[in-house]
Amino acid sequence: MLYGRPIALDVLGVAPIDRLGELTWLGPASVVVFGFLLGLIANVYYLRNFDRWLLLLILGTFTGAYPLMYFAQEFITLNSAILVSSAIVLAVIAIRSMTIMSLRLALLGIVLPAAAILAVTIVAAIQTRLQGILITGTGFAMFIVAMLLLPRLKSEMTLPANPQPTAA
Repeated sequence: MLYGRPIALDVLGVAPIDRLGELTWLGPASVVVFGFLLGLIANVYYLRNFDRWLLLLILGTFTGAYPLMYFAQEFITLNSAILVSSAIVLAVIAIRSMTIMSLRLALLGIVLPAAAILAVTIVAAIQTRLQGILITGTGFAMFIVAMLLLPRLKSEMTLPANPQPTAA
């Protein structure tokens, strides 16, 4: 630590092959992007049953994909580790999302962005020369999605707190 070197843990006595080493910073960045998108979707579509526990479940499951694939690459090929880990994570996210919102919103608003963010993050981790363009493209896509969704977001102040029935 004195020389600013990262601490490497070797739990099993065999250090993992570091083909996904870039995930140390790309993974947390993608979790922040996905969390922002989840919060935006939940607020824009008034998903009142999308509480902090569901957010924790979906975002935590999404976050768990990266260590799962990182450690799975020790036992199976890299492509298999990525595909199996991503499939498990996306299945859990899809099943939980579909039970709480419409099928269309769950697939287009939660699962598809999760798959896209996972794919971009993995490609950026493996193909380091493409990181700049992938990060720029992701930022541009998030800006467009936010600009499309934010006008639909109603402020709490514009919604009546207790609407009074009018006598007709």
